[in-house]
Amino acid sequence: MDFLKKKWEGHTYLKYILSYLLIVMVLLLGFFFIIRDQLTERFFKQRSEQLQFQLTNAGEWLNSNFQHLSLVESSLDDTLALAESLYTKREPHKYHVYQELMKIDCSVQLINSIAYKFDNSNDIICTQHYITYDGNVFHITNAPSASTTIIFDPTPYLGSSFGQLILVSDESVQYLIYLPPTKSMEGAVRFFVLDTGEIVQWQKNIMTDEVSAVALIDGNRQLAADVNGELLIPYIDSFELSSGIHSLDSSNSICVQTGVYGGYSLVALISQDSLTSQVNDAFASSYMGLIMLCVVSLFLVLFSMRITYTPLHRLTKKLLPDAAPSQDHLGQLEFVFTKTEKQNQVLTEKLDGYRLFMQKSLLDSLVASHSSGENTVSPNIDQFFDMESNKEIFLIQMASPEKPLPYSNIQIYFQEVLPGNDSCIILEAKQNSATFLINYMGMEMNKDEVLKELLNNYYEEEGYLSAISNGTDSPLDIPSLYENVMRASSCWHEIPVVAYKSLPPATTAFNYPYPRLHELADLLNEKNFSGSKTVTGDIFRVISDSVRSENNLPDFFVCCILVDMLTVIANCMNKDNIAFDSYEDLYTETLYFCRSCPYGEKEKEIADNIYRLIDVYEQQIANRALTPAQVIQLMETSYADPDFSIALLADKCHVSIAYMSYLIKKELNQSFSEYLWELRLKKAKELLSSTDMPIDEISVAVGYLNSSSFRRKFKQETGLTPSQYRAEN
Repeated sequence: MDFLKKKWEGHTYLKYILSYLLIVMVLLLGFFFIIRDQLTERFFKQRSEQLQFQLTNAGEWLNSNFQHLSLVESSLDDTLALAESLYTKREPHKYHVYQELMKIDCSVQLINSIAYKFDNSNDIICTQHYITYDGNVFHITNAPSASTTIIFDPTPYLGSSFGQLILVSDESVQYLIYLPPTKSMEGAVRFFVLDTGEIVQWQKNIMTDEVSAVALIDGNRQLAADVNGELLIPYIDSFELSSGIHSLDSSNSICVQTGVYGGYSLVALISQDSLTSQVNDAFASSYMGLIMLCVVSLFLVLFSMRITYTPLHRLTKKLLPDAAPSQDHLGQLEFVFTKTEKQNQVLTEKLDGYRLFMQKSLLDSLVASHSSGENTVSPNIDQFFDMESNKEIFLIQMASPEKPLPYSNIQIYFQEVLPGNDSCIILEAKQNSATFLINYMGMEMNKDEVLKELLNNYYEEEGYLSAISNGTDSPLDIPSLYENVMRASSCWHEIPVVAYKSLPPATTAFNYPYPRLHELADLLNEKNFSGSKTVTGDIFRVISDSVRSENNLPDFFVCCILVDMLTVIANCMNKDNIAFDSYEDLYTETLYFCRSCPYGEKEKEIADNIYRLIDVYEQQIANRALTPAQVIQLMETSYADPDFSIALLADKCHVSIAYMSYLIKKELNQSFSEYLWELRLKKAKELLSSTDMPIDEISVAVGYLNSSSFRRKFKQETGLTPSQYRAEN
């Protein structure tokens, strides 16, 4: 396996062929199956609409026949009334009624049998079926000797003003009965036993390969007449009884047509598998064509390798000229890029780590000034910078309006009541106020509530005003905590003990200048150095105004802002691959001023150094920068190189691709690709007009190895093919 792996790693050419071929195969197969699925869906939709139309016609046919039954029944009413007036004796009367019923039975196809019960009598006349009346119910059989009898009780249906369709059945036999309007059982009762065979014949006309079952069902979803009704039984309760197509499962759908007389509906079961099979049969002859397309694709992939693999091979040779021929090109490029990325990442991590170390040193030196005296606990800053997962850092500000604040005693109190050692240090102390930095360790989920309760107790006992910030697990957020606790303390005139998280969103008199720092980073990335200096000046004014104000910021807060400014500048210079030794002394001196000297003493030196850092940055970029004339000269001498690109141009000038793109767009008002094509087109026109060089040679002479790409681009730009242009010029 190791041998095969090594052999595979060395065959970049083979990898490219197989990868392109795989993409083409996937696209072809995907397109094929998408078309097949689309056709299946369209075929299903068309067949469903056709089936819906057929069911609608069948429903209209049934409704017209049932309405005809109403007319027949009304005519029969008049005939029987006339017979009753002509014949006073029962037997002639019965004979005449029988003759009239037989006429109707024979003339109406939908009627299988007619039953007639005389007034106040159990006498029954029936035309086809053997029907008797006993115990207020009718007994229906096919013949006098038949063993299966269906009982029909018309009582629940009496009193209706319109005719009704009634399905009566048992396990083996069922009848569909039409019952005309009937007032009571005391008078004459007649009903029609319908011939469901006529309905079934209509249903058979609807049947196709994909329509596997058709049925007429009543409102209770019982089958009244059906073809292959047993296939419908498993789904009879699983679809909505409304007109339309309803999906049953992945293989079947059902078409429903409601509105049939008497609340009945027509349903048809559609087999999607059958539809798919028909489409597959239609596509079977296309598989050979698909195979031929795959073969053609293989030749296209081999041809395209001249365009894709050759530039990669040349680039690899330029980046790693000493690489072994058997080495994987992709692996070689990945090695170069990974190495560069790691170097940048290491430098960035060093800068961020130094920033964190410097902030720790600043915090240590700041709190040390409040730690002198016999009763003061020696602070331990390391605990604020460890990776303890169950800790939260808070800032608490306390004030005593009427007497000096015993901040050392308060520090000792917090040390005693909170878990861990050195859980409280003094960040800032004045005569009547102090700011405490709390490192609260423990498993409690509501640490801020615990601290607020302690502060409430202090207020009740001593009358000290208190404010508590939100919590965080990162020491880099301490400036934000200070900002939040300052805002909370501004509410002391309303609430003596204030928690920041209980305050509504609002702006404070001073906010940590995160937006301005982000703006500084954006301007530096855009190489807008004058704008960068303007933003830097704004940040310095904010710091200076705060330091000179009556309610000034602590030194730690000021130094954090300065460190962030330095970090932004250094990170931007690192991204542009500016050597650290070109600004190391200046950067180190500025850090020393921030860490070891009060801002008021070194304000001018710090500001001058930061401006000088930006000047160094600008000078380094200027040393690399190209004038428009230099860019044009480089492009005019290199445009015929097929591998010439903006990446190669940026590499020659030792600048980033983004900066080169920005510079060309700014100076030439064109993108790199637009200007490069302009040069190539100009040279191509010159060669076409003044020489007899073949088109393919001209294509190579202006940087196009693929002459078809050159021809297509030339015609797109000029409206003429190269040959036509030569003929006209």
